[in-house]
Amino acid sequence: MRTSLALVLFALGTSPAAADDAFEKEVRPLLVKHCVGCHGPEKQKGGLRLDTRTGWETGGDSGPAIRPKKPDESLFIKALHGKDGLSQMPPAGKLPDRDIAALTKWVRDGAADPRTGGPVKLGGVTLEEARKWWAFQPVRRPAVPDIHGQKPETRNEIDRFVLAKLGAKGLKLAPAADKRTLLRRATYDLTGLPPTPEEVDAFLKDDAPDAFAKVVDRLLASPHYGERWGRHWLDLVRYADTAGENSDHPLPHAWRYRNWVIDAFNRDMPYDEFLREQLAGDLLAAKGPPEKYASRVVATGYLALARRFDHDSDKFMHLTHEDGIDTLGKAFLGLTLGCARCHDHKYDAVTARDYYALYGIFESTKFAFPGCEAKQQPRDLVPLLPPAEWDRVVKPHRERLAKLDAAIRAASGEGRTHAQAAQAAFAKSRRVLSQGEIAEGGDKTFDAGEIEVGAGEMLLLSITPLKNHGADTTLIEFDITEGGGQKRRWSARDDLLRDALASNPHADGYGTNGVWWLLDARNQPTLLSESVRDLNGKPGLHAWRNGDTPSVLVNGAKNEAAVWTKLPPQSLFVHPAPDGNVAIGWLSPISGKVTVRGRVKDAHPGGPDGVGWVLERFAADVRPFFSAQAEAAAKLAALTRERAELLKAAPTQEVAFAVTEGQAADARLHLRGDPEKLGDAVPRRWLEALGGTPITDATASGRLDLANWVASRDNPLTARVMANRIWLHHFGKGLVATPNDFGTRGAAPTHPELLDWLASEFVRGGWKAKALHRAIMLSQTYQQDTTHRDAAAKVDPTNELHWRFERRRLSAEEVRDTLLAVSGQLDRKPGAAHPFPPESAWSYTQHVPFGTFFETDKRSVYLVQVRNRRHPFLGLFDGADPNATTPQRQTTTVPTQALYFLNDPFFHAQAEKLSDRVLAKPEADRANELFRLTLQRPPTERDRAFAATFLKRYQAALGNRPDADRAAWAALSRVVLASNEFLFVE
Repeated sequence: MRTSLALVLFALGTSPAAADDAFEKEVRPLLVKHCVGCHGPEKQKGGLRLDTRTGWETGGDSGPAIRPKKPDESLFIKALHGKDGLSQMPPAGKLPDRDIAALTKWVRDGAADPRTGGPVKLGGVTLEEARKWWAFQPVRRPAVPDIHGQKPETRNEIDRFVLAKLGAKGLKLAPAADKRTLLRRATYDLTGLPPTPEEVDAFLKDDAPDAFAKVVDRLLASPHYGERWGRHWLDLVRYADTAGENSDHPLPHAWRYRNWVIDAFNRDMPYDEFLREQLAGDLLAAKGPPEKYASRVVATGYLALARRFDHDSDKFMHLTHEDGIDTLGKAFLGLTLGCARCHDHKYDAVTARDYYALYGIFESTKFAFPGCEAKQQPRDLVPLLPPAEWDRVVKPHRERLAKLDAAIRAASGEGRTHAQAAQAAFAKSRRVLSQGEIAEGGDKTFDAGEIEVGAGEMLLLSITPLKNHGADTTLIEFDITEGGGQKRRWSARDDLLRDALASNPHADGYGTNGVWWLLDARNQPTLLSESVRDLNGKPGLHAWRNGDTPSVLVNGAKNEAAVWTKLPPQSLFVHPAPDGNVAIGWLSPISGKVTVRGRVKDAHPGGPDGVGWVLERFAADVRPFFSAQAEAAAKLAALTRERAELLKAAPTQEVAFAVTEGQAADARLHLRGDPEKLGDAVPRRWLEALGGTPITDATASGRLDLANWVASRDNPLTARVMANRIWLHHFGKGLVATPNDFGTRGAAPTHPELLDWLASEFVRGGWKAKALHRAIMLSQTYQQDTTHRDAAAKVDPTNELHWRFERRRLSAEEVRDTLLAVSGQLDRKPGAAHPFPPESAWSYTQHVPFGTFFETDKRSVYLVQVRNRRHPFLGLFDGADPNATTPQRQTTTVPTQALYFLNDPFFHAQAEKLSDRVLAKPEADRANELFRLTLQRPPTERDRAFAATFLKRYQAALGNRPDADRAAWAALSRVVLASNEFLFVE
């Protein structure tokens, strides 16, 4: 850089020495006086330093401050003028013009700057500090310590690392736990369930040296292993079944990802593959094999499950991406990447440009949309069949549908032809009998007197919208009375009320078909073709319509129908379209004299206009035209029904809440984290501290590159972080006590060599978690008892060196699952989808968000996880927060937990079921059964004495109640189930 700058200055006729001299005389004093106080070694507002050349070259949150020879593009010069939305600098007041001119000339001349002092910064540390940070060092397999006085074969490698630390402090391991304690510990650790009495008996009888190893293998092969360890992962990735925005929309397909995680743990999927599929499963799926396509697509649910925000979540995707990047950093890498959204990380080697390099990858990805208050329906869900396979499956259906659509078009054309013929006949024989308008809220009768009609002629009553479509819903009475002969009477209302949806055209009350015609009269008279029963969910309110309007409606109920207005019972209505008429026609079945009367009433007052109406006679036999149209309409209706049935039987494409490729592009910096204030574009790449490798294909999102960077065996963080998590969930705390933070604000490892040995063993073993479980659980470190020793506690009060095993309380899920297991009510089959309401019925808002908990006797990992409303049981017993990554559960002790065991109906129900199991045994065996089911041990003599006394007193207090025995055993069951021995694992 210095050489090229010298050449530039020489070409301009200015020597480097002269340029440096000019800087010292004219530029440095201005920078020291006005800039370095806020942008120097003590303070770096906006992440910018101006006290060294490296500082302004690196720049701050907005990127490089100076572009040599380009003052018009330099943020530093723009800030001096307060241009382009930048705040005026310095804040105390604008510099004199001569000073600004001097600084501008300096930049234009190439920004010569001899100041090379100050280390290069990378986020909150220097580059040299980042290179030396322990977590960024390559994972190397350390030598296993040689423990003096111990035969190597008597200890596994883990024990030797632990003993080396203990020995240095004069400590040793605790004695081994008894077999019953060890079995209970291992069974809960690997499955989250208690061992059965039969499993306890089998282990106690097995005296083989590998008895415990066989137990570990059996538990690792259990399907419940994936449910337990999958739950740990779901905590990390903040799994939920709702979206988290203000209406907390359901995610009906999220369960597929949950079950994928459980299955992946059960299959012992290599951890590097596990990570790659979650970040880029859709891209890997496209490469084959076909049998892995669906599962790999589902795996990207990890990304799609990022939380959504606000009223219209489409507008707040920058927060969703922040959530995704933050979770990626903490869960996969042990880095707090989200801290670099607004500025360089204050403490770790992560810059804002690192953040937005990753942000571009996320922004180039299309996320499934869950729905929100502003847009209720989900979209962009991802199909689980490869496109070619789906095309093969759906091809027969599409071909049949195409044939039906062609037939429907032909039938529609035929109907239009007959309607046009009817219109031509109308034009030749039309005679207006009565017409008029009614004002808003008006009501008018009409009387056309006595007229002569011939069979096949039509009387047509049309309702016309006025300019504002005001009186849209109009009550109609249309009566024709025979002047001679049988004195018959035809009433549109009475005849249609009988069976409104029987047909169109409709029969009269005398059984004559095709008398009443309900017509769309906008262009030519066309039959209203769509029938709707119980419109708007109102029983008895039926309609014939074309679209929403025009329509003819009948309220056949005995009560008014409260819809867009209140429609009186036993009434007939019409609703014109905004662009034309609706009509009811009477096709005369007789020849002779008739009297025509009727009524038109605004049934929906509230607009500025009424309606127009016209009664017409068509003095020609129009039966041939209308009969042909009716036949065409019947044919069209049959074809339409066939099409509807075909659509019902259409192949359905199963989908996942997942991601796919979006529009690939680099993201621009969000200045101070504000998406409306954009800085320079940042090329998509890996973290600079880990190499800064750019993506390989600018036309792709970069997720496949990201997956490979994260899951690389050369990544110093990934294996360490996961090995630490596995250790944590066996011992209650990690070798690194801050499992989501391996940065400078996190804790240093207590056993760094052991951590690296575990990480290297993990990778060398093919990234298989089950092998690491075996190594840990077969160590004497894991098999210690929990005995407290005062002397050891004085040396190591927090047990960081593992001189004993630490007891722990059961997690929320373990408590609930154990209650169900010992009561005999646990449904051990895997869970699937939750019974959410159909998507078409969603209308969630911030005032009425989704918040339903579905009852189930399945394991707690299958409970619905609602983001904005914690499950009452899981919240009470410190379950994970589905809004944020949870690396380790808190353990609280609060009064409401005790009250739960006193009052909760679920707890009481399980205690009663447990007592029923106990009472099924002979009386002498009941105490034994209770203790073996709940505590995995037989009762002691003291236990038996307590139980006998408790039962006697409780039964006495109940008197002669017929259920006194059951109630007493249920009460005793509650006592045992609320005990510390039940709730804690030794």
